Amino acid sequence: MQSPPQQPLAPESMGLSLRVKFALLVAALATLPLALIGWVGLRANAETLQITQLELQIAVLGDLAGTVDHGFDDAEAGLVAIGRVLADAGLGEDERIQLTKAEVEARQSLDLVAIYDREGAIIDVLSELGVDSRSVPEALDPELLASATKLRAATGAAALHGGDDSDAEHRPLRVPIVTAIRPSGPESPPTGFVVGFVSMTGVSEHMRALADAHLGGSEGALLLVDRQLRIVADTRGEAALTERSASPALEGVDAGTLGPMVARSGEYVEDGRDTVGTVVGLPGREWVAVAQVSRDWAYASLEDMRRVVLGSVLAVMLGAGLLGLWAARRLTAPLAELTAFTAKLAERRFDARVSPRSRDELGVLAQAMSDAAASLEASEAQVAREIEVRRDLGRYISPELLERVVSREQDMGLGGQRSEITVLFMDVVAFTPLSERLSPEAVVELLNHLFTISTEIVFRHGGTVDKFIGDSMMAFWGAPTPREDHAERALAAAEEIVSWLEIANEHFRSTYGCAIELAMGLNSGSCVVGNIGSDRRMEYTAIGDVVNVAARLEAIARPQQILVSQSTAALAKDAFDFIPLGERQLSGRSEPVQLFELEP
Repeated sequence: MQSPPQQPLAPESMGLSLRVKFALLVAALATLPLALIGWVGLRANAETLQITQLELQIAVLGDLAGTVDHGFDDAEAGLVAIGRVLADAGLGEDERIQLTKAEVEARQSLDLVAIYDREGAIIDVLSELGVDSRSVPEALDPELLASATKLRAATGAAALHGGDDSDAEHRPLRVPIVTAIRPSGPESPPTGFVVGFVSMTGVSEHMRALADAHLGGSEGALLLVDRQLRIVADTRGEAALTERSASPALEGVDAGTLGPMVARSGEYVEDGRDTVGTVVGLPGREWVAVAQVSRDWAYASLEDMRRVVLGSVLAVMLGAGLLGLWAARRLTAPLAELTAFTAKLAERRFDARVSPRSRDELGVLAQAMSDAAASLEASEAQVAREIEVRRDLGRYISPELLERVVSREQDMGLGGQRSEITVLFMDVVAFTPLSERLSPEAVVELLNHLFTISTEIVFRHGGTVDKFIGDSMMAFWGAPTPREDHAERALAAAEEIVSWLEIANEHFRSTYGCAIELAMGLNSGSCVVGNIGSDRRMEYTAIGDVVNVAARLEAIARPQQILVSQSTAALAKDAFDFIPLGERQLSGRSEPVQLFELEP
């Protein structure tokens, strides 16, 4: 027996609402403010770290540039002093040699010096004890000779000195500095040249110390690059580092513009690793110094802060989550009963009921769901009856037309409208002899089997079964829903029916002792489709010459032959193969009709 619906709770009698309860819970959570504060702090720290790292790199490169400049200036001053000694006519040869050696030994930056004549040919070589002088060139490069003639001093390209190519790793990298010997004054023509070969070993050691102290000691943190973009010194201190630099910080730098005005910094990618780099030019040299460290090392403190912030946020989220679970358990206890009730409804047990246990929204929901269950219980029988009616109607009209009728899209008034359709007529060949051989019950059973499968095929291809006339069936495509491919669908359905019948005849022979052969005719064109009959009894059908021609084609078709009119063949285009049969005079028509056979 159906329970009477309960009276809903009045809004004014409700207690504290769920919205207020959850608002109080959300207010207790500090996750969002903490996350916002952490995000702002991380962003400010990231900007500060970026500026600080670039300033640090600039300071380190300034120190390096000062060291290189001091060493080269010291070597240049020593070479100038040697040139003055050699140009002083008041000194004896022994005095000149002694003073020159003393100058070489006194200068930290000079341990290998060569003297050349005015043509650039070597005269003598001076070196400290243990310094290999075998790689000193026999003649000066003409361009370097010309530069030293015009300037106070000229700097050449770095090269390996001493030993041989097989011992490249232990050969020092040296940079030649050339000064002219001018006995008659600074503007007088040179009578010779003094060349100091400055070792880059000390510079590499200083670079390694700077990298260890300020840049985490990472390999390749500092580089010195010459105007050919070759590495002349780095933190490793190896002599053979003369390959072209692949530092991403130098990408796009024009070697012809190297000098004091070069300056750039930013973040780059090297071998798949993010780096932070700075490039500055050296004063008075066509060199640049490069500082580069991994982004992970540069922003390590930022990662530490990020972990702290993330840990704090997670801790607060965990605490708030535990608090929320406790509160939710208290607040949503009635939901367990409602959930069980909905499970019963899902099982279609509409006779179940649930009683409100609180005076908030959940209580109202419980009562509303009970009332809904009562309504569903009352309407389920009605829905079942409607389903049965729809199933029964589906036996009389196509599923597409049925859905249009049910959804009120189909006009139920008498009359129709013109539509472009393709009509199919299908007839059992030699049905009269067949009906004489079989009992009426067997004939009905056989036809029902044939028309059941044929109807399913028509429906599957989007067609509408118009009527069954004895052993014949009429169907059409393109109405009630217009379809541009109605001819192709009709031909595909006819082809499938014939294919199915070839298999079905094996069953018919074994069951009824006979086989069925069909004759089919298809025609396409415009005709009136709609409701024909009376207000009390109507039929959805097609009326027009298109239907008549299709019926005439079926009447003259041979067994298992599908005759097609020219209009249907033209609409199908290249989707099917047709055999032209020429023109044929049909009964009741004054003009002959061009016929085609659908190729099996």
